[in-house]
Amino acid sequence: MDSLPQAIETLITKNYLSQTCLLIAVHTNRARAIRPYLDTILEIKEFPFYNTISVLRKVFSHDIICVRRFINYFGKNEDLQGIHKTPLLVAAVCTDWFQNPSDQSFHDVAVFKSYMKYLFLKHEATPGPLKATMSSCGQLALRGLFSSCFEFSSEDLTEAGVDEDEDLTTCLMSKFTAQRLRPVYRFLSPLFQEFLAAMRLTELLGSEREEDQDLGFEYLRQVNSPLKALSVYNNFLKYVSSHPSSKAGPKIVSHLLQLVSDKESLENMSENEDYGKIHPETSQRMHLIRGLWQLSPEAFSLFISENLLNIALKFAYESNAVSVCSPFILQFLRGRTLALNVLNLQYFGDHPESLLLLKSIEVSISGNNSVQRIDFSSMEKCFEKVQPPTIDEDYTSAFQSINECEKNLAEKEDIIKNYVDIKHQAPPNISAGYWKLSPKQYKIPRLEVGVTNMGPADQALLRVLMEVFSASQDIELHLMHSSGFLESIRPALELNKTSVTKCSLCRLRLSAEEQQLLLALPALRSLEVSGTNQLPDQLFPNLDKFPSLRELSVRLDGSPDVLSVIPGDLPNLHHMEKLSIQTSTESDLSKLVKLIQNSPNLHVFHLKCDFFSNCESLMTVLASCKKLREIEFSGRCFETRPFVTILPNFVSLKILNLKRQQIPDKETSEKFAQALGSLRNLEELLLPTGDGIQQVAKLIVQQCLQLPCLRVLAFVETLDDDSVMEIAKGATSGGFQKLENLDISMNHKITEEGYRSFFQALDNLPNLQNLDVSRHLPECIQAQATTVKALSQCVSRLPSLTRLGILSWLLDEEDVKVVNAVKERHPQSKCLIIHWSHTGPKRGSQPLQAPWQHQEPCRWGSSKWPERALARCRPALQVRRALSPSSATRDLTWPVPRRNSTESSCSETAPPLPIAMASYHGRRLGSHSDDFRRERLLGAEEHGGPETARDVQHALGKWFFPPPTPTV
Repeated sequence: MDSLPQAIETLITKNYLSQTCLLIAVHTNRARAIRPYLDTILEIKEFPFYNTISVLRKVFSHDIICVRRFINYFGKNEDLQGIHKTPLLVAAVCTDWFQNPSDQSFHDVAVFKSYMKYLFLKHEATPGPLKATMSSCGQLALRGLFSSCFEFSSEDLTEAGVDEDEDLTTCLMSKFTAQRLRPVYRFLSPLFQEFLAAMRLTELLGSEREEDQDLGFEYLRQVNSPLKALSVYNNFLKYVSSHPSSKAGPKIVSHLLQLVSDKESLENMSENEDYGKIHPETSQRMHLIRGLWQLSPEAFSLFISENLLNIALKFAYESNAVSVCSPFILQFLRGRTLALNVLNLQYFGDHPESLLLLKSIEVSISGNNSVQRIDFSSMEKCFEKVQPPTIDEDYTSAFQSINECEKNLAEKEDIIKNYVDIKHQAPPNISAGYWKLSPKQYKIPRLEVGVTNMGPADQALLRVLMEVFSASQDIELHLMHSSGFLESIRPALELNKTSVTKCSLCRLRLSAEEQQLLLALPALRSLEVSGTNQLPDQLFPNLDKFPSLRELSVRLDGSPDVLSVIPGDLPNLHHMEKLSIQTSTESDLSKLVKLIQNSPNLHVFHLKCDFFSNCESLMTVLASCKKLREIEFSGRCFETRPFVTILPNFVSLKILNLKRQQIPDKETSEKFAQALGSLRNLEELLLPTGDGIQQVAKLIVQQCLQLPCLRVLAFVETLDDDSVMEIAKGATSGGFQKLENLDISMNHKITEEGYRSFFQALDNLPNLQNLDVSRHLPECIQAQATTVKALSQCVSRLPSLTRLGILSWLLDEEDVKVVNAVKERHPQSKCLIIHWSHTGPKRGSQPLQAPWQHQEPCRWGSSKWPERALARCRPALQVRRALSPSSATRDLTWPVPRRNSTESSCSETAPPLPIAMASYHGRRLGSHSDDFRRERLLGAEEHGGPETARDVQHALGKWFFPPPTPTV
């Protein structure tokens, strides 16, 4: 209608009877000519949520408390407000509240079920057509859900068997014609579409027809990863569990539990971006889960195990199919570690014998006694030795001031501290499931208790621990920065002293009473003390009181002579399997030699000791330990010849760490290289440095090709162009097939041309996940375009790569675009992190970095504040900078630098740390041994003197520094 017909214009302008004209426009997009005549325009839009509240307040004025509870619930769950935008749903809610005044549910499942009940009551006389319409609409909803389609055309409805002219269809879908050439159909809400899809899936899987079952399996198999199950399809699976079916139950339970054990499904971490647009909170959840997976695969496995088990058990119980599902559940539990709160599930109360299949149960307890993890003053002192290179202005964005890093870290720690302070520190919940049994015939096989940043325990926590300890066969304690906690739980320990088998103490001081308490634990098999300069003067002299001791690890700060306080005669300690000792420069190794002589089953041996004598006797006694699987030597003095002579004896060796040692002469290095070929079971090899190693580097690479189990290879400081090419040639010819981590950093004798040739040749490494070619700060490389191209092509040939270290490789804006393009096309694009940004000292008045201009602010009221807030909660963010594949990814990081008013495509941080899940098991996210290694690499003087500036600079790009983990 290009112009207004004369008849209509006359009716509008010459209505003398009422002086009022009411126009109803069906095609509002064609009513432009009418609008000038209108005084008031009324449009039909979505039913706003505040109208729902208004209706409920009027209808339930006699029960205003219930209305307030309704408002509070949806105030906390804003994503669910959309389900009340249809008046029919509100009418269903009112009906349900009138019929069930004592059980007024607010959640989405209750609302949808009330609505479906309302429809069936309305069509009680003829339910057949309604069931048929619900089935066809459910099929449309299911197909749309798995294709990320939430708007449908008439053809889509016809294909699914939905009659668009049927009145019943309008009860489930809405038709939109305004401003459109063709009508568009949507379900009453995206959540309602998922609800109908879940109903249809259960119907298909429970059908007697084989074709329907196959179709249902086809849809179910699209939930092919834990990430999808817990994010994209989390609501969908919740709705599936709300439709009980004895036939569909076992099939769904079996599929969900297999996701955790299936390695391929764990690696399938793809993201459904279209779904994220409909449910923004889902995208946030996906980022959190993916971040947890990248930071700690063990914590990720624990998280998904608990959640998928919860979903599976809920569906099994709702479907009355627990007995049929039990074989799948028991197989899932076998050898698995779960969190303590899982035992609150009803299944463990009904089947407590299933506890015997578990490997262990973990409980994490966190307080607010947090401390700063990084000593920036020590770092500044080490950086004083570093001569900064002359950097072109185009490359200055690759550097971040250490002052800026310290400031950012302080801000992040403040955020975490504020969060922890306001969070209620409740003890673990043990109120249901297994805990209702009395007596408890079956006990937890092993209880692992992780305590972080705690002071003394209060009475409520003590009561919980006493009950949990009494229900456990073995108890392992892992305490970090929690002085006084051990003494506060004395009653629980004394009642269960024969069950405590392991005690790990890090960064805390032991009182005399606590040392005596430890000595009263007769079943202790493992003792670890680290991160403190206190030498427990009552504990170590009485180690013979632990007749069952198998593992002893002592890593103290400063230079205490640990061996001096250990008694010379230890007749009871003849079953040692692990010895990890850090002692001073004046230690007498005769006690250690005697201890090893009494330990024929020794499997792990770590020693850090400077300038010790009598090395030959130590090597001689080590040669008799045929079962050694792990050896690590640290310290400034290491007599290589005796060790090289006995090296072929260790045929069972799996880990050899000599990274801090040097072999200066060629003859010894050749013998060392030849000996490596006999270690056929070796999985991790961290090679020593020195001129001798450099001269035989090619020989060492050739010997490593004979190690079929090798997963980790660290070859630093000693490679040149020829020897590094030997690695590439070996890989291309079929070697290193199991290699996962290749560290060839700090090899400054490799020229840019050598790197280019290496990148061009490297191939056929299907399992390589970590490649590090970083360099020392003064030895940075201004990469040419051909080198960047070769690096990018190399990355594209490594399908499993998730981390690439290129510190001190200077990239300009065009280089970054090339690398980003490759990353975007990479199979691991969602989790590939490229570390290239250095933290440097401040020189004069200007730091080694580009000015931070036009930074994008973090708007706490914006929809993206959770990701940015989480990104802020990860310390030492400037140590690593990830290259983001797109601006969409970049927008979720904090902050985004801009160079010369042109936005850089490099995000400032690696994927954000998930706060809510990092606390899931703080001990797993930062182990005590990792803390020691980090501090040693950072050159803390209390760990044996300042390390070289090279080590510090390397450490800045190589280690994470997880923040204090809050309690969730």
